[in-house]
Formats: sequence, structure tokens, C-alpha cells
Amino acid sequence: MARDPMDRARELAERGRYTTAPNPLVGVVVARDGKVIGEGWHARAGGRHAEVMALEACGGAARGATLYATLEPCNHHGRTPPCTDAIVSSGVSSVVIGHLDPDPRMRGRSVEILRDAGVEVTVVEDAVFARQNEQFFHLMSTGRPFVHLKLAMTLDGRIAASGGDSKWVTGEAARTRAHELRAEAGAVLIGARTARTDDPLLTARGLYEASAVTRVVLDPRLTLSAGSRLALSAREAPVAVFAREEALGGREGELRERGVEVFPAPRDGEGLDLGFVLDELGRRGLRGVLVEGGGETAGRFVAGGLVDKLTLFYAPKMLGSEGVPAVGALKAAHVSDASGFCVESVERLEEDVSLTLYPREAPCPEEEYVHRSG
Repeated sequence: MARDPMDRARELAERGRYTTAPNPLVGVVVARDGKVIGEGWHARAGGRHAEVMALEACGGAARGATLYATLEPCNHHGRTPPCTDAIVSSGVSSVVIGHLDPDPRMRGRSVEILRDAGVEVTVVEDAVFARQNEQFFHLMSTGRPFVHLKLAMTLDGRIAASGGDSKWVTGEAARTRAHELRAEAGAVLIGARTARTDDPLLTARGLYEASAVTRVVLDPRLTLSAGSRLALSAREAPVAVFAREEALGGREGELRERGVEVFPAPRDGEGLDLGFVLDELGRRGLRGVLVEGGGETAGRFVAGGLVDKLTLFYAPKMLGSEGVPAVGALKAAHVSDASGFCVESVERLEEDVSLTLYPREAPCPEEEYVHRSG
């Protein structure tokens, strides 16, 4: 076996990057005497788990082998039987786990089950596996989806021209990457103004295997039209609209007839309580949400300290001060009041540039910086 089997398992897990939501990414390798005899990955919620796929690939030759899994195997009946049962039945002699289950109710239980069955278990507990599943880990630890803010802008930080035109600020490669981020998160969120102005569809187009993305609209006054593309496609992919309770006076009935879910939400100033919205999305089992704007919505998430990851797409253009700013008011009176982020990676996407950042909670580790050119 020429390479570290855990590295290979992590690579296999990536094959489910745009299809597994809301489930975690999992990759598995089964090896004996330095030779891989089975591989598997989790591709879709409700489908075979990575452990079962890898063991089936062994063709009955797994007895005495070692199974390498990026995440602690499941031990409960869900849409599929427990993976711990399949592992014990296969006769593998040892299991190496990249990271324990982040769910405190499940954490370590599979390790105990396997050890009680006579299987040797080693837990690596490497942070690299937690980062690979950052959305799932965040949901399990907080009960809220991981918030990934995406902004496509000009060099001078404008997301639209003065007349509101925003098609297209960035090029095709950047737009394709944005669709991948939607599929990865499993949900995309916009404000009412963007819904009215752009009449977007918000699907993950171009990814034929991607699961249906949940579309979320923050709409305090419940202005979304029943004839909008979102409402008309609600039976094909979920649409959730949050509005003030006092705005619900009958109009929601027309939206619900289209298949749109309408939720009353408490107000926070002129907008909605974003914490309530995230809690509700978490209760729905959404592990991640891609916030796409516009500037007012982006500003409220940043100001509230609710952004867990930030991706900026920069186009080599300028629109000037008359253009629409990417982020709304943050009320930072001093530079020291600014929201801080650490650069994780920089990537060229044809004519555009993409920056991926995380909130600055400590000095930024230089080793995390990665430059990619595409």
C-alpha cells in the first residue's frame, strides 16, 4: 500500500462533497498486509454508508483486515442498519477512526461496541477530519447550521451597479463554484430585496448528482410573490420563508398552496431575529446554510457574529461609489472595531479571484494559508 490509508479515506470522503447534505462526509478503506482490498464513501443521505460499501467491495475477504474510517461508524438504526453490525459481522480485526462522532449522544459509543465485540480500535482524533466535516460538526455542537457567507463583488467592493444590475459581476468559473457551495451547504439564504429584484431560482445548477437545495428567504413583510420562481419551484426543492408574525394575514395561504413553508419569526429592529432563524433551520436538520446576500443581509450576519466562514469572489472590475456595497452598515467607529478574519486560501478562477476566510478568534496560523491557481 503506497500511501497512508487514512489519507486515502479522506480523499474518498470528498467524493460526497456536493451530495451528502445533511449527512457528513465519510470515507473508508479496508486493507490487509499493506494492500487495499476495499474502498467506500458515503454518497447520499439514505444510501449505503461508506463502511458497508467498502466491506461489500472486499467480497468476503475482510476477515482479519483493518478498516480505516474518517469518522466514527454509526451504531443506530436510521435509514440504514448500524455500521457497527456490518463491521463486526465482516470479521475485521481492527478499526482506525479519524475522529469521534461530534454528537455528544453518540460520541464514543461505537468504539465501545466494537471493542466489546473483540475488535481492536484506534482513534486518531485528528482536527483535519473535523475541518472536512465542519458543517456537520458545527450542527452537532451548536444545534445551528454552519453559516457560510458568500459575496461576489468588484475590486471596489460593489455587488451591483447603481441601477441594481448585478448580472454578471463575476465570470462563469466563479458562478460554478458558487453552485458547488450551495450544494455543499444544502441550503441557501437571501433577503427579501434580493428575492424581489433578482427573482432567483437558487438551485445548484450544473451538478447533476447534487441533492435538492433548501431555499430560505428572510422576508419580514412577506412580500414574496406566489408567481416568483422560488414559489413556483417549491415542490421540486424546499422553500422556507421567515416573516414577522403580524405580516401573516392570509397572504401566506397562497404561498403554502405552492408548497412554500412560511414561518412566523420574532423581529429584531427592522429585521428578523437571525438566531431564531438559525435555530429553526437547525431543528430541520440543515447542517449548513450559504448566505448569498444582498449587502443588508450580509451586514446583519457579520454584525451579529454569526458568520462561520467567508468566501469572497473578486472580479477585476470597478463600479465606483454609486454601486451597491457588498456589506451593509456595521457601525464600526474605529478600525479596532472591525470584524476580523483569517485568510485560509486564495484561488484564481479564470479572470476572477476567490478568497476563503474564517473569523479571527486567535492569531491566524500561517501554515493554513494555501494558494491555488486554476
